[in-house]
Amino acid sequence: MADEAFKTFTNELFLSNISSNTLTLHYTLADPEAAGITDAPVTFGEYSADAKERSAAALENALEVLSSFPKEELSAANRLTYDILRVQIQNELALTAYPYYEEVLSPLLGIQAQLPILLAEYSFDSKEDIETYLSLLEQLDAYYESLLIYEQEKAEAGLFMPDSMADAVIAQCQEFISDPGSHLLMTSFEERLAQADFLSEEEKQACLEANRAQVIGHVLPAYECLIDGLEALKGSGTNPYGLCYYPDGRAFYEAYVNCIIGSGRSMAEIKELIDGQLLADVQLMANIVVRRPELLTNLSRSITYQEPETVLASLQKKIRKDFPAVNAADCTVKYVAPSLEEYLSPAFYLTPPLDQMSSHTIYINQGSDYDNLALFTTLAHEGYPGHLYQTLYEDSLKLDPVRNIFYFGGYVEGWATYAERYAYRFTELDSDSAELLAANYFLLLGLYARSDVGIHYDGWKPEDLADFLGGFGITDEPTLSSIYQAILQNPANYLKYYLGAVEILALREDAQEAFGSHFTIKDFHEFILSIGPAPFSVIRDYLYGWTGMD
Repeated sequence: MADEAFKTFTNELFLSNISSNTLTLHYTLADPEAAGITDAPVTFGEYSADAKERSAAALENALEVLSSFPKEELSAANRLTYDILRVQIQNELALTAYPYYEEVLSPLLGIQAQLPILLAEYSFDSKEDIETYLSLLEQLDAYYESLLIYEQEKAEAGLFMPDSMADAVIAQCQEFISDPGSHLLMTSFEERLAQADFLSEEEKQACLEANRAQVIGHVLPAYECLIDGLEALKGSGTNPYGLCYYPDGRAFYEAYVNCIIGSGRSMAEIKELIDGQLLADVQLMANIVVRRPELLTNLSRSITYQEPETVLASLQKKIRKDFPAVNAADCTVKYVAPSLEEYLSPAFYLTPPLDQMSSHTIYINQGSDYDNLALFTTLAHEGYPGHLYQTLYEDSLKLDPVRNIFYFGGYVEGWATYAERYAYRFTELDSDSAELLAANYFLLLGLYARSDVGIHYDGWKPEDLADFLGGFGITDEPTLSSIYQAILQNPANYLKYYLGAVEILALREDAQEAFGSHFTIKDFHEFILSIGPAPFSVIRDYLYGWTGMD
């Protein structure tokens, strides 16, 4: 009885959450009607202080209802869902106390950078899909105007972005609309329409004309609006440094880190964890070099070039010994539009809808100038045994869909980063070279993660960052400036990857200690994957039950 009522509650929570934003709904369910969603509004949603207040009220209500369920009477799967919801709702609620601290227009992760890709990948399986898409484009300028209102309110609260950041966003927007004739939302629409065999040629031509009208009439003006609005707000930023220089910045950063990564640790404990891993990797590298001193002058990153699809197929086979099996799936490798190369991540994986797991997409940013080894390990991060693999495994578990309403960045990016480090052993490099390069990659990411905490929590200014990184041989001033700006503009971004991976390594160490000679890496990977995306504070509790630890 308790399980049935609990499932009714989680289903209602899931459906109401994903119905409030058309893009969220489209990317979560390919067939919303099958789930009972028939009249969801076409909207980008709302981003405002008022919307955040309503979200906080909804979270408080959900937590109250959740707390009414007798956890001990629930099934094991529902108890796990209960624990995850309880912790994450509280983490999300903690953030609502800081409505103007989160930056919605950051150069790398801001809406203006991410939305074009989501629109360009919006699938057309019916005429209704195309109509919904065109309706979204028509709303884009009004949506961006609302984002500017939010930025104006941030400015009035003394929390507007530094001018250097505003300049980066402005330049990004200018680049995005610099060539209307071959605009991403023109070319991608035409490509998708060519595959729409449910349309006649006349209907396709009408759709092309409608899309062109929406791009010219609403998309381009939306970005022009952002450009003009940010130009007008320049100079109102009061802080060129990290979050901790704002009145409640340090408290916000701590709440934000806990919400995104879910460590459940204090910032002092997080710094200790990061510093311990940095030291471990420095010692590992030193031990290898002592044993193989020739690697200091003759360390090769050279591996044979393979097409991305070939790399993914190879990785699928190579991981079988150490990772549990998953079902096969098609994966298409695409390349980031040139106009977005400077501003987007080196690569990213687009998670398919929950009810359509047969097709997957990985984007490669050619502007990142990969060598063969970097391409291989990046595809491990995005594909096997990283995001794509983890998504396929999660799908096989048939977890409660409500778990998809929250973003568990530490688990998701941490797993992919852990997988990327692990994948160096699948290259054709000798074991010492592979381990040295893997540790070096991880050390560099760790330095960025520690700098993230330094800048946003400890108050490091550019000279402090230079002192810290200078101790590791990073002294080039343009490089230091670039690192400072990247961390300043995207708080906790590096922590998602590094701290998430370090939490997994800490869990692995605990499991090895508990099981001793009976420990197997494949069993450990199966444990982490079978829990699914969750806060690490919850995963640790379940690890103790799995290992029999106190």
